[in-house]
Amino acid sequence: MSKRDDLVRFGVAMEGSLLRAFDALVKKRESTRSEVLRDLARAEVTRAQVSEGSDAVATVTLVYDHHVRDLTERLIELQHGLGSKVRSSMHVHLDPAHCLEVIILEGPAKELQQFADRVFATRGVKHGGIEMIAGGRTSSDRLHVHLHEHEHVGDHQHHEHSDHSHSHSRSKKTKAK
Repeated sequence: MSKRDDLVRFGVAMEGSLLRAFDALVKKRESTRSEVLRDLARAEVTRAQVSEGSDAVATVTLVYDHHVRDLTERLIELQHGLGSKVRSSMHVHLDPAHCLEVIILEGPAKELQQFADRVFATRGVKHGGIEMIAGGRTSSDRLHVHLHEHEHVGDHQHHEHSDHSHSHSRSKKTKAK
């Protein structure tokens, strides 16, 4: 969309039962029919763009058993295979045996999906999911990000990162059971 994209009014016809169900959704979201329709339209347009192979931004979320032999190394190897398409990753210990990892990717949708499929099929990965949206690119061919200042709440620090950085925080490998 352009910076200033005028709203256009149009009529929609639908069955009464569907409209009542839709209105219940609108009420639950504490929104308006127009805003929910815009959200649905944006989601469907994005889904179509991704299925047509556009560039995308994705989050890959997985839960895995870090006791499985060589699993951590295999996950790192898969990520390194994508190079700069891996924008960031976050690793969280859920319990003594399981870790949650969220990997943020950017690149051709098909390639990101293939990566996720390989990760999910890796022995020791218990659960996995991918959320993908069509990525808007700037003239510098990088994802455009808006940064802004905000008031600090609590005691936290901000850290600057280069555009291509990603980090891995891994637990030490333990013996397989």
